[in-house]
Amino acid sequence: MTTQFDNIFEHRPLLFAIAYRMIGEKQEAEDIVQDVYTRWLEMDTNQVEQPRHYMMRAVTNRSINRLKVLHQQRALYPGPWLPEPLADMDLPEISPNTGNDLSIGFLFLLEKLNPLERAIFLLRESFDLSYKELETILDIPESTCRQHLHRAKEKLQKDKKRFESDVSRHQELLEAFIAACMNQNQEKLISLLKEDISFYGDGGGKASSATHPLFGRDPVSRFILGLFRKAPVPTPLYKLLMVNGLPAVALFDAHTQAPITCICFEHEGEAITSFFFIRNPDKLKNIRYAG
Repeated sequence: MTTQFDNIFEHRPLLFAIAYRMIGEKQEAEDIVQDVYTRWLEMDTNQVEQPRHYMMRAVTNRSINRLKVLHQQRALYPGPWLPEPLADMDLPEISPNTGNDLSIGFLFLLEKLNPLERAIFLLRESFDLSYKELETILDIPESTCRQHLHRAKEKLQKDKKRFESDVSRHQELLEAFIAACMNQNQEKLISLLKEDISFYGDGGGKASSATHPLFGRDPVSRFILGLFRKAPVPTPLYKLLMVNGLPAVALFDAHTQAPITCICFEHEGEAITSFFFIRNPDKLKNIRYAG
């Protein structure tokens, strides 16, 4: 079936950006976007006045419904659940705030919100939609959108300021972190950490990882240095790369070049505030040594 909107597929990057920020998993986001396009190609679109808004609405509503199911599954996840990391080369990006609203830490923080709050927060804060547009896309009154956004901001208020990253400073901290770990220098590593540093590891029950979050300089630094000290032989390959808009480091098997761990972190000012070690192999499919 043909449609009068020949450029309808130009919206795909926008739709994926919404779905991925809502869900935090690449394949889930791609499936949602594909479902919307499949539905579009099967329907009579002559009466659709604003295709972009129609498709944003469809993706957002599907994401909300899917996230309700995923939240139930994540509650049973073995250990902390972390978002699936994306190398920047794989990310169709349309928002100027990459690295702030797309980082692993920020997507993890958004798990505090219920699906509707998350949708309203992202559409308003990341994609700069007006309240009138939110009303149209979500089919709820503008006043209700404002109330949900207010509640979302209240839930995130304490931590959101930590995700306004300086990329150059982030890179410097990453390089200093790697040097401290490779040299097993706990004093140097501690100097890079905020006093209330947090550590989250995601092995998904398929790779060894901390089953509970860690907090504080000494416990976190000891645990990380222990991981590097117990690294498999031969020594894993290391690669610096951009992940979800920020510098990160990934470890790969020396023989197969299969990804072992993706290490991301957030910083505030001159110090690291939180670590995210992603080791679940199902979440490392987009982290590659080559390229």
